[in-house]
Amino acid sequence: MEQELRHLAIPALEGILALAAALAAVAFRRRTRWFTPAGFIMLALGLILDLMTPHGPGAPVWAPYPRALGLVLLWCALIRLVMESVENWLRRSQIRVSTITTGLILTGLYATVVALVGYHMLDFNIRGLIAIPTLFTLGQAALERRDMFSGLLIQSQRPFRPGDWVRVGTQVGQVEGAGWGATRILTRTGERVTIPSGMLASGVLTNYSASGRVADEVFIGLGYGEEPWKIESAIYKVLDDVPEVLREPPPEVGPWEYGESSIRYRIRYWLADFGEVEPTRGQIIRNVWYALRRNATDFPLPAGATPLLASKNHEDLEHLMIQGLRKVDLFSDLADEDLRIIIPSVRVSQYGRGEVIIRQGAIGDSFFVLRRGKVEVLVEGADRRDPIVVGHIDHASERNYFGEIALLKGEPRIASVRAATDAEVLEVKRDGFAHLFKARPESAPAIAKIAASREEATLAQASTASEMLTTVREEQGRMLATMRKIFDF
Repeated sequence: MEQELRHLAIPALEGILALAAALAAVAFRRRTRWFTPAGFIMLALGLILDLMTPHGPGAPVWAPYPRALGLVLLWCALIRLVMESVENWLRRSQIRVSTITTGLILTGLYATVVALVGYHMLDFNIRGLIAIPTLFTLGQAALERRDMFSGLLIQSQRPFRPGDWVRVGTQVGQVEGAGWGATRILTRTGERVTIPSGMLASGVLTNYSASGRVADEVFIGLGYGEEPWKIESAIYKVLDDVPEVLREPPPEVGPWEYGESSIRYRIRYWLADFGEVEPTRGQIIRNVWYALRRNATDFPLPAGATPLLASKNHEDLEHLMIQGLRKVDLFSDLADEDLRIIIPSVRVSQYGRGEVIIRQGAIGDSFFVLRRGKVEVLVEGADRRDPIVVGHIDHASERNYFGEIALLKGEPRIASVRAATDAEVLEVKRDGFAHLFKARPESAPAIAKIAASREEATLAQASTASEMLTTVREEQGRMLATMRKIFDF
């Protein structure tokens, strides 16, 4: 009875395993970075062959052959799955191994399995069995000798490695692997392209990752009305705010050629990763537009476009600025007549996403009211790399302004502020406060009180209400004394 149950249990287990292998092949058919379906298909076929082949003393003469084939498929499937597991582990460990090497190992192991199974189950001559895969390999090489030898030549010269960005003809992508007869690349649009080794060996191949950096250029045409050094300064500042742009070698900006109605400028810079070329170029073109709009008086706008607020008359512009300043608690106690004293020193500025509005360590000569968009507050290191985001400011929040403490105290900025989205600000220059305090000295104590409260809240120097009140009053006096000295009123 036990023997009968054992005979029934083994086929049932083989059937379950065959079904599981078939389902795994379906599940992994698109998981190219995990396992390929081939191993599970061979496993399922090997189990099915063994399940359908008669066993026992009464088995027909031909039975050993499908059983041997099934056993070969089982062992080859296990070998393939183990090899793919090792490849996945090496890939996660950032260890690059040529697919030609893994192909040679697999071929040798498959040949060994065929030889051993044939020798033990079918009594074949092992020398003849060894000759079979050899003849097969030679035959395949004769059919595809051009691509095979091209692949071996490419591997010996190593013009690229997995992970490098290359161009072959019209195809640009990142190398995923190089096989016997072809190399597989992943394009920037996510397409996997297989390029025969013969095409690689006979065509022109460009490796963008070989030197560790890649150059890119942007050309813009600007009018003759602005001095080149102003254009160059504005563009250099944009490049300095883009973290992907390398500092060494330094970027190059300057006039390139004269045109009929404009000067053509060239912007040249270097990146460490070719994959960042397109998004970085888009960011630079975008932010150069904003920078030139703020700094250049002869920047040619698109046909039909007009500068911000250009269509508004003086009364509308003044009303708009008073409304913007009125929302700032720093000016909450000032009358409209007082705000009109400041307005001549206020200008509307726009910043592109990623541009630095104020830089940590710079002397504050203006403060900003955020009219549209969102900015982030950063604390930067000495090399400006890996800044830490410590807060965000939104235009809809009550605290929609920044930079006033450094302006009023004449001290360096304690943090940087960068545009998290495209942003529009009212920039209030130091002259506006100087004119206000000289014309309305009585407005200074109220502004000093609010600024002192803001600074104390930011630095969190007191913990109780009474301590806070005392500290704010002391700081208000120090703030007012500093303001009188700086603005001379």
